[in-house]
Amino acid sequence: MQTSAYKNYQRQEVEGATKGKIVVLLFEGAIKFLRIACKNIDEKNIQDSHNNIVKAENILYELMSTLNMDAGEIAENLMKLYDFMIWQLIEANRDKDKNKINSVIELLTPLKDAWKEVVEKEAISVVKKPVEKSEIKSINFAG
Repeated sequence: MQTSAYKNYQRQEVEGATKGKIVVLLFEGAIKFLRIACKNIDEKNIQDSHNNIVKAENILYELMSTLNMDAGEIAENLMKLYDFMIWQLIEANRDKDKNKINSVIELLTPLKDAWKEVVEKEAISVVKKPVEKSEIKSINFAG
């Protein structure tokens, strides 16, 4: 029962999320899967380490596919960085190399933190946005 409620909460969080929040969730997911993969390697659980590395790779592919390449140099650099991280993960998966996995986590973490900051600032600006008179609707309590 509790698992069902948690999955429902997660689904609602994603469905109601802004694009920025979804990017943060993707970064968090990739980092989570990579940490699990490191644990799997320690436990000599080769199949699960492989599966979790592939999940992280798939998230990076998703992040690549959503880049707006018209944005210029930033998008191009992110594309190169994601490509590098995927290559590191392919090698890490082949060699079961936790150092390469950890290097990708170290690259993902500041990106996640930067996106999280942007999302939080965006949320604050929405809350602080002044209400326009045209947005105020009067309610007739008299009937």
